[in-house]
Amino acid sequence: MVSVKLCANRMAGRARRGGAAVLLTIAFAGMLVLVACLFAGAKAASGASYADAALSAAGRSVLSEYDKELLKKYGLFAFRGDEGRIEKDIMFYAGASLKKDKSAYLPFAPAGKSVKLFDIKVSEIKANLKEFSLMDVDIFEKQLRDAALAKTAEKLTRKKRGGKNFSDPLSGHEDRTLRNEGVTDSLPSAGLGWSFPDVSLLSPDKLSSLADSASKDVLTSQYILSVFGHANDGVSEEDSFFDAEAEYILSGKMKDSANYESVKTKLVLIRMAANNLAIMADPKKLAQIEEIAAPFAAAAGIGEEIARVTVTELWAGAETKNDIGLFEAGKNVAFAKTPAQWALTDGAKAVDGLFTGKLIMPKDGSGQSYEDYLRVLLFLMDRETKLLRVMDLIQIDMKANYNRDFLMREYYTGYRFTAEVGGDSFEYTERY
Repeated sequence: MVSVKLCANRMAGRARRGGAAVLLTIAFAGMLVLVACLFAGAKAASGASYADAALSAAGRSVLSEYDKELLKKYGLFAFRGDEGRIEKDIMFYAGASLKKDKSAYLPFAPAGKSVKLFDIKVSEIKANLKEFSLMDVDIFEKQLRDAALAKTAEKLTRKKRGGKNFSDPLSGHEDRTLRNEGVTDSLPSAGLGWSFPDVSLLSPDKLSSLADSASKDVLTSQYILSVFGHANDGVSEEDSFFDAEAEYILSGKMKDSANYESVKTKLVLIRMAANNLAIMADPKKLAQIEEIAAPFAAAAGIGEEIARVTVTELWAGAETKNDIGLFEAGKNVAFAKTPAQWALTDGAKAVDGLFTGKLIMPKDGSGQSYEDYLRVLLFLMDRETKLLRVMDLIQIDMKANYNRDFLMREYYTGYRFTAEVGGDSFEYTERY
């Protein structure tokens, strides 16, 4: 009887231990499933993170292919390329990381065995260069302003050919004419018409934004006059096609002397208007005109009012001619002259044409330089025309000195690309 009870107790104990073992087995299996799920999730997340890092690094690597000469000479960050080439470059840079299966040794793996950690394959890469062209005037202007703000433009050096004679502003550099139609037809500004001055700047609807436009233009003009030469700067650049580069931006002609003469004509118009105003604002000059006008009217057989206007124009014209001579001598001419800044003080001699010889220096030689007047003219230019002609100069000189196939339209400051990797989609925007 006792033995029967003992046997029954043993069987019951074994049953309980068997049930517990089954429960433990089920629980362990569940834990294994959970660990496997966690591992799979971590594997997927790690794979996506790994792919993201590899693609991001590859995208930045493409930007490292910027044109070094473009940066060195003009302070511009841009690379030459097309969408197909960028896609190949990204695949090249990311290929070592994304084309191969990534394996690792894990604690529960059999000795000497590795477990596949990532299974990554790039199924597609698509690049998009839209909105990043260096020929986009907004993008280009920002690059110029950034270079000016960073004072990069002031540090850019040009090889000098030698001194120029101020009495002949374009001496030391032959009067070059750009005749190659293949070059002229490919210029960024090709096809633009006459666009100076931009009188819309003075329209009522734009006056409110004039201060903002002026602040931007200050940086653009600073860049232009730091990087490019002009006819009266006293030096001649060895590695530039034109000597009167700022004048080219203002006039857009294919001959150095034609650009200078065009700007000189604009300066004559400005100075004639300013000198007329200065005469009308000076009682002493008006008194001289009254004295000259009466005999002048009698001699010419015209009315005194017409004579007064004529004398005023002749005097202003003579002063203007002297002003241009002052510019070419590297001197200053005030925008609005005081009597002490007036050179031809004898109105009668001016009318009689007796000041056609040597340059007359005013008592007060202060005022604005030729370069200051260029700033004014640049401000009055149509913005798009101005920026496209800056591009012209860069393209002309890059072709002449570094790469005869250089075209601004083939250069970009950034790009977008998408990638399909292991079923995941990635999108990036890379820019300088």
